[in-house]
Amino acid sequence: MVPNRRISILILFIAAVAAGFWGVSRYPALSDKAAMSGTEAFEDPMTHQAHFHVPDQASLPTRVLYTTLNWYETNWKGMAFGLVLAGAFLTVLSYLPKPSSDRRFKNSLIGMLVGTPLGVCVNCVAPIAKGLYDAGSKMETALAVMFSSPTLNIVVLTMLFSIFPFHMALMKLGATFLLVLLIVPWISKKDVKRKNRETAAGAEVCEVDLTPETWAGALRGAVRDYWKSFSYIFVRTFPLMLLAGFLGAVLTHLWSFDKFIGLEPNWKTLAVLSFMGTFLPLPIAFDLMLTQALMMSRLADGFVMTLLFTLGTFSIYSAMVVTRTFSLKVAVKLYLIIVVLGMGLGYGAQVYSDFKYLQWLGRYEVFIGSGEASFQAAVTEPRVPDSVRPAFRLTQPVASQKFWTDQNVDVQWSVLQDRVASKGPLFEKHLGPEWGLTYSNRMTPENFFDPLFFGRGIASGDFNRDGWVDVAVATDNGFELYQNVNGRRFVRMDGPPASMAGKQGLTVALVDMDNDGWLDVFLTTFHEGNYLWLNPLGGKKKQPVLRVPNNQALATTAPAFADVNRDGWLDIVNGNYYLGVLTRKPIDTSVDQLVINRGLKFEPADLEGVPGQTHTVLFSDVNGDGLVDLMIGNDYQVSDTYYFGENQGRFRKIRRQDGIIPITTENTMSMDTADFNNDLQLDLYLANIGMSKGLDVVSNIFGSAMQEAGREFCDSRDTVLNHQECHDLLKLVTLLNPEKQDPSERCSIFQDREQVGECMVARLALTATRRSNPALCGRIGPDHTLSKIMCEKYFLPRRVHPDTRGEIPLRSMSNILLQAGTDTPFLDISQAAQVETAEWSWNARFADLDNDEWQDLYVVNGVLITQEFATNNFFHNREGKTFQPAEEEFGLQDFDHSSAYTYLDIDNDGDLDIIGNTLYGPFKIYINHESENNRVMFRLEDGRGNRHCIGCRVTIHYGPEGKRHQMREIKASGGYRSFDAPVAHFGLGPYDVVQKVEVRWSDGIATVIGQPFPVNRKYLLYRKPL
Repeated sequence: MVPNRRISILILFIAAVAAGFWGVSRYPALSDKAAMSGTEAFEDPMTHQAHFHVPDQASLPTRVLYTTLNWYETNWKGMAFGLVLAGAFLTVLSYLPKPSSDRRFKNSLIGMLVGTPLGVCVNCVAPIAKGLYDAGSKMETALAVMFSSPTLNIVVLTMLFSIFPFHMALMKLGATFLLVLLIVPWISKKDVKRKNRETAAGAEVCEVDLTPETWAGALRGAVRDYWKSFSYIFVRTFPLMLLAGFLGAVLTHLWSFDKFIGLEPNWKTLAVLSFMGTFLPLPIAFDLMLTQALMMSRLADGFVMTLLFTLGTFSIYSAMVVTRTFSLKVAVKLYLIIVVLGMGLGYGAQVYSDFKYLQWLGRYEVFIGSGEASFQAAVTEPRVPDSVRPAFRLTQPVASQKFWTDQNVDVQWSVLQDRVASKGPLFEKHLGPEWGLTYSNRMTPENFFDPLFFGRGIASGDFNRDGWVDVAVATDNGFELYQNVNGRRFVRMDGPPASMAGKQGLTVALVDMDNDGWLDVFLTTFHEGNYLWLNPLGGKKKQPVLRVPNNQALATTAPAFADVNRDGWLDIVNGNYYLGVLTRKPIDTSVDQLVINRGLKFEPADLEGVPGQTHTVLFSDVNGDGLVDLMIGNDYQVSDTYYFGENQGRFRKIRRQDGIIPITTENTMSMDTADFNNDLQLDLYLANIGMSKGLDVVSNIFGSAMQEAGREFCDSRDTVLNHQECHDLLKLVTLLNPEKQDPSERCSIFQDREQVGECMVARLALTATRRSNPALCGRIGPDHTLSKIMCEKYFLPRRVHPDTRGEIPLRSMSNILLQAGTDTPFLDISQAAQVETAEWSWNARFADLDNDEWQDLYVVNGVLITQEFATNNFFHNREGKTFQPAEEEFGLQDFDHSSAYTYLDIDNDGDLDIIGNTLYGPFKIYINHESENNRVMFRLEDGRGNRHCIGCRVTIHYGPEGKRHQMREIKASGGYRSFDAPVAHFGLGPYDVVQKVEVRWSDGIATVIGQPFPVNRKYLLYRKPL
């Protein structure tokens, strides 16, 4: 008699446990891992996240101990599920008649169908396989469950085909089916226990009284029987789990997979790698994440394929459980079979890769030999001599009147223009050419590489001092300067100067480097250095264009400016960059530098910290001590660096143990400080890759779904590109995605022969980097300058291995808002403030765009290799408590990719407008039509320090009894390739007078003006020379 009630109780128990594990833990965790793949910095060699951080200067035994503990922490949920489920299966199956079928292939198929949805790792499923076998299931069924669970569930399969080349994913899947459906039945044929086992394999642990029983009795009996079965499984498998974690930790600290990077696969190296991959007891899906990280680090295809199969298919823990369940002979046989299969798959993948490479190289030689790849250099405009003054249009200067004076400070004011209300959203969008901003960034195969495909920089400032804010943009011909004509249009000025023309401009800034009161043009370029054009309107210059040192870096993408030594001359930090996605690790050619400006004589010095691919550098006095502090944001999982400013221009690095900065972003694109809650303390926002779609975005980055997403965007017509231009851009992205080169894709899909030639050359450069073959660079002709430079530069830097102990911990897939405390360090309030997710974020800055007293946050986003076209994000500040997404309501919804923008008051009406780039087209202009709230603006001019008062702080007091207050800091740094005009803008809501203004000048001296300031004006505060 079968105890049906006990079976029913246990089946309900299994269903509840499985539902809880799958819904609450396993599949959400798998989706998180999928979202982090390709972006995750592994804090521990055996897990994706370290729960226990290794102490500084830890010995080998200590590091092994911490890795072991991290492995236990990561695996405990899956292992607990495996043990609980194993005990349940053993109990239930002990109640049932034992299967007598000797159809081994059918039994393996059944095991595969059972194991696939379990979704547990190769370690966690081992106790389940033991429970099934000991309850009477066939060996092939138990082994099929063990091999299919970690490799065939839907999330892992989706990651597999999304992340890796199709042929590799297919090879792994085919090898898994071979293992489960052919090899496992063959091994089970020699199961010596098959005919000798007792009919009821679980009788030794579960004696069942078959007399009729009540539900209460059945429950007691089921609990009793289950406890016996669970204890039986626990005793026989749990100690082995502890041992496996320790052994895996020992191996990972004695040998690293990084040692295989740069090696050519052969049978010896494949054997070593396959043995290691089969040994390691990794958590589910971490095998794919680790393999992908190594693939992106240019590990040879053969090695990638070997690890793709062996990691996660078997492990030392699986081998120990198989030994205890079946025999040592079976365990050794399975281990060796996995090793041999891994070697064979790796060898086959390498042969296929070499074949496709030679086939493609042959096509390249034929194409080049035909002369069709000749490249006609772009026709540049006539170059303007360095000494020529730009011819500015006559404008209506902004008139000013005296307001207040004392022995130290003069105050003048000017009227703001009348505002024009909008019947629609707050912002009205225009394309740049409609306003005369004519430059359009065109993506071609020749310039489609990091950092050029991340867009061109923009800056704003009053270049000709007529009271109207002008604009400069970086271009593929240096830069372009646009005059603001009475707030109605822009007119492009002649230029750039001859010595800056013809260069690939990256970042441009309008800053007064010679301290004459006139803004100069600072330009960084790709591989040709940094330049300074001294504003000729400020008088004749002996040397109008200067080279500024940048440590011979390939590119300075993040320059920042402040008077760090308080001598009145703006100093520079060069945030240096190399080839980004191609050179992720710290290298000797991307060290950031502090450049002291001693009267236009520049003195560079390296900064302490891990050299990374720097996207943003921010000067800001975050601790309020009157000395400027420094923050450097790096991409590609390299630690950000924070410094407190000290006297005489020195900086002290902040370390993790200081407890000041609790967390930072692992792919930092932008940094900005602002007092978002009006408590007169600066808070810090870090923009990261903060995707909302997780797994979908991973698919878009690495799989065929990216092409479909891009086609849908083009078909929507919601872009600056026309339909054909958009689809041509998608072809370009698919062919030249540096993350995933598919040799089956051909450049011939372009209709334009010049583009086909550029594409072939660009792919040759990428192939050279992928195969670590510098000789291929020599096959690139001199006409293809950028591709040749990129190819040759890739092989020059030397990787460094800095001491990262004490660095600030990193967070992935989330933007971070750190709130300053009165007597406490920064507090992470990102989730509570609802600003964690802003997609693939770039420039992110605070400003009060609706003049309601509270600074809002605008984040632009998008990167071409994802083909994920999400809208920019506008977070509306809700009285300093939280932020609310409101891009559609405010008219800032835009799905084109953008990376840089500037806040400026184009029409002098007292509210902030926006000009932003697109990665592949014209700039866009957003005119602000806010017309209800009061506002006030302050421009500072310092006759004692740096003239435009970079680093100064303005605080206003207003409202009943002056108890309301706001604070702004004048900065020429932060963000991403973006610089704002040096003006302090305040929204005041309904309040119509500012009762007191405090200015802390860049030298730390304070000025307090108790005179009431009427609002809806623009004030100039001038500090007189001594």
